[in-house]
Amino acid sequence: MKDCVNKFENEQDCPCPDENCERHGICCECIKYHKNKKNLPVCLRKI
Repeated sequence: MKDCVNKFENEQDCPCPDENCERHGICCECIKYHKNKKNLPVCLRKI
């Protein structure tokens, strides 16, 4: 997984279709959010 805090670089390869999401490109926040919702973010569904 990429560095959580490097938002600009992470956004370049982020497969999430919701570019308006406040967590877009902030991997650790995205994973934490989806874990709490008991589902997987897009980037982990393709593994």
